[in-house]
Amino acid sequence: MPNLNTSSVKKGRVTLSINQELLDRLEPYKQKINLSAQAEKLFSEMLEGLENRAWVDRNDESLLAHGQDIARTGLAGAEFERV
Repeated sequence: MPNLNTSSVKKGRVTLSINQELLDRLEPYKQKINLSAQAEKLFSEMLEGLENRAWVDRNDESLLAHGQDIARTGLAGAEFERV
């Protein structure tokens, strides 16, 4: 997956609604936390998980069939494994 957290990438804006109590608790740390960078990191990780899940969903039948083939016939080259 491409690194979406680079400074050379064009930035967009988004409006978020965040629990006020959470924002109040973050207030003393706002100089130490880059909320935009943290949000980008979270969104990037979330997107990676969603894309991975979508890939599995698209390929689940093939993955299952491949696993069944391996269970039935063994792995290719297994006869050459050293014990």
